[in-house]
Order: sequence, then structure tokens, then C-alpha cells
Amino acid sequence: MPQALPPSPPKPIQTPAPYVTPSAVAFEQAGEAITASAASPLPIGEVSYRAARPAALDSVLEPGRALAIVAQQPGQLTLALAGGGAIDLPVEPGLTVLPFAVAGISAGAPDFAPALTLLD
Repeated sequence: MPQALPPSPPKPIQTPAPYVTPSAVAFEQAGEAITASAASPLPIGEVSYRAARPAALDSVLEPGRALAIVAQQPGQLTLALAGGGAIDLPVEPGLTVLPFAVAGISAGAPDFAPALTLLD
């Protein structure tokens, strides 16, 4: 009868998980960890968007925190940024959310008219 092989040791993690288990919040000193709960949720880097406003092409805009674009066809947009300067972007069909404070938007072609929404 062949002899059984010993169990393999656990394999090391090669790539960190793309999430953090919500069981405790990081702490500065030993013994300061607290359990995550509704009263003490995990901190996040960005606050959720709380409002949405439609944006029109070729108009002056009050910048939001981000810009949502819903396109039915591919096209090109030029975004004028609130702090100055502009950026030309290709846009593909579907939803695109860009974390830019946009002061103006123009389309690269007259027949390209995506739905534009400023997020606050």
C-alpha cells in the first residue's frame, strides 16, 4: 500500500485581495482597534455623491465633483477644467464617470450629443 503524502503547507498570498474584511478599523497603538458597526463604520476615501445636475454642451457650468457621461455612440469631448486648462477625451458607448471639476464641455462633432450630468 502506498504511503500517504503529508499535507501541503498553506500557499502564501501572491496578490492582496481587492477588498478589506469589514471586521476592524486600523489603529495607531496596540489595543485601540474597534469593531466596525453602524455606529462606527469603516472609513472611506471619498464621500458619496449627494446630488446630480444636468449639464449642457457649449455652456458655462458650475463645476461639480465629477461628470457622468452616457453615450449611445463613440465620440470626442473637450472638457474645460475649473482650475484652467482643457482635456480632449474619447468617449465610448455606455456610462463613464470622470472625477473632474468641469466648467465647460464641447463635443468634437455636431452629431455627438451624450447625456451629461454633474455630480455633487
